[in-house]
Amino acid sequence: MIAVEGTVVVQFNVGKDGSVSNMEAISGDPLLMEAVRIVKSSPDWIPARGEGKPLKSYKKQPITFSLPK
Repeated sequence: MIAVEGTVVVQFNVGKDGSVSNMEAISGDPLLMEAVRIVKSSPDWIPARGEGKPLKSYKKQPITFSLPK
């Protein structure tokens, strides 16, 4: 087993309906690409709103992996 810790930043789009798409890890250790799967399998997000209406938005989400000491 490989013991890797760190933070991965995943960028993606959140649709007007809260669905996520276009996930991509933009920083962090390549061994921590589990972060992309986590975002893909997440439930719908709450979409951004403008003038009271849901909007498509762009998100960068840091995900940190740490091992118990």
